[in-house]
Amino acid sequence: MNKIVLISAVILALLSVVLGAFAAHGLKPIIPSEAMDSFQTGVRYQMYHALALL
Repeated sequence: MNKIVLISAVILALLSVVLGAFAAHGLKPIIPSEAMDSFQTGVRYQMYHALALL
């Protein structure tokens, strides 16, 4: 069970890094700043949850 949790945490952390980079470089010129702030908050929360699993 611990191996599954570890793999899940790593995948979630990797996904949050990828989504954060995509938002910073791909979405920034497209979406309004309010939406960008909400997206970044969601990415940050996902990273916190991934770290909590570790």
